[in-house]
Amino acid sequence: MLRRILIVLLLVLISSFFSKSLAQTVSTSSALPKVEYELVYPGLLPDNPLYYLKAIRDNILKFLIRDEMKKAEFDLLQADKRLGAGKALLEKAKDDLAITTLSKSGNYFDDAISNIFKAKKKGENVEQLLDKMITASKKHQFVIREMQSEQKGDTLLNLRFLEARAHDFQERLEIIKSD
Repeated sequence: MLRRILIVLLLVLISSFFSKSLAQTVSTSSALPKVEYELVYPGLLPDNPLYYLKAIRDNILKFLIRDEMKKAEFDLLQADKRLGAGKALLEKAKDDLAITTLSKSGNYFDDAISNIFKAKKKGENVEQLLDKMITASKKHQFVIREMQSEQKGDTLLNLRFLEARAHDFQERLEIIKSD
Protein backbone atom coordinates (compact mmCIF):
# COMPACT_ATOMS: atom_id res chain seq x y z
CA MET A 1 0.00 0.00 0.00
CA LEU A 2 2.76 2.42 0.97
CA ARG A 3 4.62 1.52 -2.23
CA ARG A 4 1.57 2.42 -4.35
CA ILE A 5 1.20 5.76 -2.62
CA LEU A 6 4.87 6.53 -3.19
CA ILE A 7 4.56 5.61 -6.87
CA VAL A 8 1.53 7.88 -7.29
CA LEU A 9 3.31 10.73 -5.51
CA LEU A 10 6.38 10.24 -7.68
CA LEU A 11 4.27 10.34 -10.84
CA VAL A 12 2.50 13.50 -9.66
CA LEU A 13 5.84 15.17 -8.91
CA ILE A 14 7.24 14.17 -12.29
CA SER A 15 4.19 15.48 -14.10
CA SER A 16 4.14 18.78 -12.20
CA PHE A 17 7.79 19.25 -13.16
CA PHE A 18 6.99 18.87 -16.87
CA SER A 19 3.76 20.84 -17.10
CA LYS A 20 2.94 24.47 -16.52
CA SER A 21 -0.36 26.24 -16.73
CA LEU A 22 -0.52 28.46 -19.79
CA ALA A 23 -3.45 30.28 -21.30
CA GLN A 24 -3.91 29.45 -24.94
CA THR A 25 -5.01 32.36 -27.06
CA VAL A 26 -6.74 31.81 -30.33
CA SER A 27 -7.53 34.30 -33.07
CA THR A 28 -11.12 34.86 -34.08
CA SER A 29 -12.79 32.63 -36.62
CA SER A 30 -15.30 33.78 -39.19
CA ALA A 31 -17.81 30.98 -38.52
CA LEU A 32 -17.62 30.75 -34.74
CA PRO A 33 -17.29 33.64 -32.30
CA LYS A 34 -14.22 33.74 -30.09
CA VAL A 35 -14.82 31.92 -26.81
CA GLU A 36 -13.45 33.22 -23.52
CA TYR A 37 -12.17 29.96 -22.08
CA GLU A 38 -8.56 29.26 -21.20
CA LEU A 39 -7.00 25.97 -22.18
CA VAL A 40 -4.18 24.67 -20.01
CA TYR A 41 -0.79 23.93 -21.49
CA PRO A 42 -0.82 20.25 -22.54
CA GLY A 43 2.61 19.42 -21.13
CA LEU A 44 4.34 16.43 -22.69
CA LEU A 45 3.01 15.57 -26.12
CA PRO A 46 2.25 12.02 -27.25
CA ASP A 47 5.31 12.07 -29.50
CA ASN A 48 7.60 12.40 -26.46
CA PRO A 49 9.26 9.15 -25.33
CA LEU A 50 8.31 9.90 -21.70
CA TYR A 51 4.64 10.42 -22.52
CA TYR A 52 3.75 6.93 -21.35
CA LEU A 53 4.62 8.04 -17.77
CA LYS A 54 2.10 10.84 -18.03
CA ALA A 55 -0.52 8.44 -19.38
CA ILE A 56 0.08 6.01 -16.52
CA ARG A 57 -0.20 8.83 -13.98
CA ASP A 58 -3.44 10.07 -15.53
CA ASN A 59 -4.96 6.58 -15.53
CA ILE A 60 -4.04 6.07 -11.87
CA LEU A 61 -5.50 9.44 -10.89
CA LYS A 62 -8.70 8.76 -12.80
CA PHE A 63 -9.03 5.39 -11.10
CA LEU A 64 -8.61 6.95 -7.64
CA ILE A 65 -11.34 9.59 -8.11
CA ARG A 66 -14.71 8.35 -6.87
CA ASP A 67 -16.89 11.49 -6.82
CA GLU A 68 -18.75 12.07 -10.12
CA MET A 69 -18.28 15.85 -10.00
CA LYS A 70 -14.54 15.51 -9.46
CA LYS A 71 -14.36 12.88 -12.21
CA ALA A 72 -16.16 15.26 -14.56
CA GLU A 73 -13.70 18.05 -13.69
CA PHE A 74 -10.74 15.72 -14.19
CA ASP A 75 -12.08 14.45 -17.52
CA LEU A 76 -12.70 18.01 -18.72
CA LEU A 77 -9.12 18.93 -17.81
CA GLN A 78 -7.82 15.91 -19.73
CA ALA A 79 -10.02 16.78 -22.72
CA ASP A 80 -8.62 20.32 -22.71
CA LYS A 81 -5.03 19.05 -22.49
CA ARG A 82 -5.56 16.61 -25.37
CA LEU A 83 -7.09 19.40 -27.47
CA GLY A 84 -3.97 21.52 -26.96
CA ALA A 85 -1.72 18.54 -27.63
CA GLY A 86 -3.61 17.69 -30.83
CA LYS A 87 -3.23 21.25 -32.04
CA ALA A 88 0.51 21.23 -31.29
CA LEU A 89 0.95 17.90 -33.08
CA LEU A 90 -0.92 19.19 -36.12
CA GLU A 91 1.43 22.19 -36.20
CA LYS A 92 4.35 19.71 -36.20
CA ALA A 93 2.77 17.97 -39.24
CA LYS A 94 2.06 14.79 -37.25
CA ASP A 95 -1.47 14.56 -38.61
CA ASP A 96 -2.33 10.96 -37.70
CA LEU A 97 -1.13 11.33 -34.10
CA ALA A 98 -2.91 14.69 -33.87
CA ILE A 99 -6.23 13.16 -34.97
CA THR A 100 -5.82 10.26 -32.52
CA THR A 101 -5.07 12.70 -29.71
CA LEU A 102 -8.06 14.88 -30.61
CA SER A 103 -10.26 11.79 -30.63
CA LYS A 104 -9.06 10.97 -27.11
CA SER A 105 -9.94 14.52 -26.14
CA GLY A 106 -13.48 13.80 -27.28
CA ASN A 107 -13.52 10.54 -25.33
CA TYR A 108 -12.56 12.37 -22.15
CA PHE A 109 -15.21 15.01 -22.85
CA ASP A 110 -17.79 12.26 -23.34
CA ASP A 111 -16.79 10.73 -19.98
CA ALA A 112 -17.12 14.16 -18.34
CA ILE A 113 -20.67 14.46 -19.68
CA SER A 114 -21.57 11.00 -18.36
CA ASN A 115 -20.20 11.88 -14.93
CA ILE A 116 -21.97 15.21 -14.67
CA PHE A 117 -25.21 13.51 -15.73
CA LYS A 118 -24.76 10.95 -12.92
CA ALA A 119 -24.05 13.73 -10.43
CA LYS A 120 -27.19 15.60 -11.47
CA LYS A 121 -29.28 12.44 -11.10
CA LYS A 122 -27.96 12.14 -7.54
CA GLY A 123 -29.26 15.66 -6.86
CA GLU A 124 -25.90 17.43 -6.76
CA ASN A 125 -25.65 21.07 -7.79
CA VAL A 126 -23.96 20.83 -11.19
CA GLU A 127 -24.92 24.21 -12.67
CA GLN A 128 -21.53 25.90 -12.42
CA LEU A 129 -19.60 22.95 -13.85
CA LEU A 130 -22.28 22.42 -16.50
CA ASP A 131 -21.92 26.04 -17.65
CA LYS A 132 -18.13 25.64 -17.74
CA MET A 133 -18.47 22.48 -19.83
CA ILE A 134 -20.83 24.18 -22.29
CA THR A 135 -18.29 26.98 -22.72
CA ALA A 136 -15.51 24.40 -23.07
CA SER A 137 -17.42 22.58 -25.82
CA LYS A 138 -17.74 25.87 -27.71
CA LYS A 139 -14.00 26.45 -27.30
CA HIS A 140 -13.26 22.94 -28.58
CA GLN A 141 -15.40 23.62 -31.66
CA PHE A 142 -13.63 26.93 -32.20
CA VAL A 143 -10.11 25.49 -31.91
CA ILE A 144 -10.91 22.50 -34.12
CA ARG A 145 -12.47 24.81 -36.74
CA GLU A 146 -9.28 26.86 -36.75
CA MET A 147 -7.18 23.74 -37.25
CA GLN A 148 -9.09 23.00 -40.44
CA SER A 149 -7.86 26.11 -42.27
CA GLU A 150 -4.73 24.62 -43.87
CA GLN A 151 -5.72 20.97 -43.95
CA LYS A 152 -6.96 18.75 -46.74
CA GLY A 153 -7.90 15.14 -47.43
CA ASP A 154 -8.47 12.73 -44.57
CA THR A 155 -7.14 15.14 -41.96
CA LEU A 156 -9.72 17.76 -42.94
CA LEU A 157 -12.53 15.19 -42.92
CA ASN A 158 -11.50 13.95 -39.49
CA LEU A 159 -11.33 17.49 -38.14
CA ARG A 160 -14.82 18.20 -39.46
CA PHE A 161 -16.09 15.06 -37.76
CA LEU A 162 -14.41 16.05 -34.48
CA GLU A 163 -15.91 19.54 -34.69
CA ALA A 164 -19.37 18.01 -35.19
CA ARG A 165 -18.73 15.75 -32.21
CA ALA A 166 -17.83 18.77 -30.05
CA HIS A 167 -21.06 20.43 -31.20
CA ASP A 168 -22.95 17.28 -30.17
CA PHE A 169 -21.36 17.56 -26.73
CA GLN A 170 -22.67 21.11 -26.45
CA GLU A 171 -26.18 20.00 -27.38
CA ARG A 172 -26.12 17.13 -24.88
CA LEU A 173 -24.95 19.46 -22.12
CA GLU A 174 -27.70 21.95 -22.92
CA ILE A 175 -30.27 19.14 -22.69
CA ILE A 176 -28.89 18.09 -19.30
CA LYS A 177 -29.04 21.70 -18.16
CA SER A 178 -32.66 22.13 -19.27
CA ASP A 179 -33.91 18.94 -17.52
